[in-house]
Amino acid sequence: MAYEYYPGTSLLHRLDPRTKIILFLYIIVLVMLIQDPVGMFTLLLIVISLYKIAGIPMSKVKSMLIALSPVIVLFVFLNIFISVPPNARIIGYLGSQPVAIESLIMGLTGGLRFTLFVFFARLLTMTTSISDLLVALTKLRMPVEAVVALGIAFSSVGVLINQLGTIKEAQMSRGSRVESRNPLVKAKALISVVVPGIYLTILRGLDIAKTVESRAFTYNPKGRTTRKTIKLTKTDYAVIIVAGMLTVIVAVVVYMFKILHYTYTFDYILSLLTA
Repeated sequence: MAYEYYPGTSLLHRLDPRTKIILFLYIIVLVMLIQDPVGMFTLLLIVISLYKIAGIPMSKVKSMLIALSPVIVLFVFLNIFISVPPNARIIGYLGSQPVAIESLIMGLTGGLRFTLFVFFARLLTMTTSISDLLVALTKLRMPVEAVVALGIAFSSVGVLINQLGTIKEAQMSRGSRVESRNPLVKAKALISVVVPGIYLTILRGLDIAKTVESRAFTYNPKGRTTRKTIKLTKTDYAVIIVAGMLTVIVAVVVYMFKILHYTYTFDYILSLLTA
């Protein structure tokens, strides 16, 4: 997926990149704590609303949901075979494999968790320029060599996609059947696209290495300065503190009252129906 940045003046755009990285860490904590699909879905809706606040086209959200929906189905399906908790409530059989309500709920939660990670990671890159993100990683004491490598990788994604498209069109003009409904024929034909793509990528990497070396980057990478500076503002500190407090509150509530467990919603609905 190519790196896409949507310039804007929203609150998310104005936040320091380090603040967004900390928010991403908060999200990781929350998705590990919340084991209930309703809670996970609510968290996903909150993240989607942030897309709206940032002014990112909802068509992007729709396309990501469509692309990730098979992944959610796969999580649910595979969880039937992977995890059947003790004393599970069996609702049927898939061949000889028992299908439990708990397994379905755990699979749905896992699929939503993966979707949430993707959505927030994409939100981070869509509201943060590559230069700001790299400066933030440097400020967070990440090795400069690794930061430069990430920057080159981010900027190379779009070039690689265009490059593969050009190779594909060139091979099709030569009569190669790159587009085919037969998966075996298509896989075989894609070799003529992938191999030249890998070769050109290696050549481009060698050129980049020579360019970096010619600018004396390896002389003193830690002593290099950045053209752009970033600074935490009062808004950043406020967002970090408020989001941190909310994360702690959710953690305490989950630990003390044992809610947002993967069977909590189902048990609650069942108790209402049988009351």
